[in-house]
Amino acid sequence: MTSRAARTADDPGQRPSEHTLRECAKSILTGLLISVPMLGWGGYVVYLNWLAQERERITQVEMRLAHMRLVTAPPEPTLPVSNAAHGRDLFLSTCAACHGAEGKGVAGLGRDLSTSWFVASLKDNDLQAFLVQGRPNGQPVAMPPRGGNPDLQDSDLRDIVTFLRGVQDPRRLPELPPPTIVTKPLTEEEKAKALAAAGGDAELAEFIASGQKLYASTCIACHGPGGVGVTGNGKPLTVSEFVRKTNDDDLLAFIKKGRDPGDPTNTTGVGMPAKGGNPALSDDDILDVIAYLRSLQSSAAQSSVQK
Repeated sequence: MTSRAARTADDPGQRPSEHTLRECAKSILTGLLISVPMLGWGGYVVYLNWLAQERERITQVEMRLAHMRLVTAPPEPTLPVSNAAHGRDLFLSTCAACHGAEGKGVAGLGRDLSTSWFVASLKDNDLQAFLVQGRPNGQPVAMPPRGGNPDLQDSDLRDIVTFLRGVQDPRRLPELPPPTIVTKPLTEEEKAKALAAAGGDAELAEFIASGQKLYASTCIACHGPGGVGVTGNGKPLTVSEFVRKTNDDDLLAFIKKGRDPGDPTNTTGVGMPAKGGNPALSDDDILDVIAYLRSLQSSAAQSSVQK
């Protein structure tokens, strides 16, 4: 009795025909012709993605080395005195509250700009554009457009950028004159409101008007225009119980000292630097700001009663 294998080998009908073998070979070849390009394209796409990621990684590494390269290279030309001084004064009134008078940062507020690779990696125009836009999702706190001071013009921002170049590389910074407080002149309408807030008292109106200008140049970044507050940063001052219940002398002492983020009485966890971050403020300047805050609270109270 022959085995099944033997019968299959002896029976031509049981063996694959040449036609069947050719069809099978064609199918295999067709599959290869289709799959090889697909696999090749897929591999090419994977390579392109890897290449893009690698280039991004190298770019990030280069950016993070920007400040180190800046201070180890020969210094660039000395910065113009007038622009650097004006930029310094604007920085003190607008940016120092979060970044410190020397740009070295304030714990819980703004980062150290003196060694920032981000600042060093940007060209002047790009850094100015960043200041215009701000960083709404910044950490530890948001950075508002134009540092929270809408009165800053593009030319002002350019001068701040100039000063920052000197902060990052002191070799470029010329000897600057003493700081001055930069304020915006009040309009006639604002003067009239100050006089009305003072109940017609011309001297008090002058204090309120001065305080309004100083507030706009120093406090606005954290507490917002008109003392309405900034979410995640400074509290509203128009309805602040602390401001209302604290007398002028004690409020003056508080503003001069500031409040540390870890202070048990600090309910926001956001620090307030001494003198709002502007060391150029005198006691009289701060008292003028207090007079302005009193007028804001009075206006807020009147509006509440009318409603």
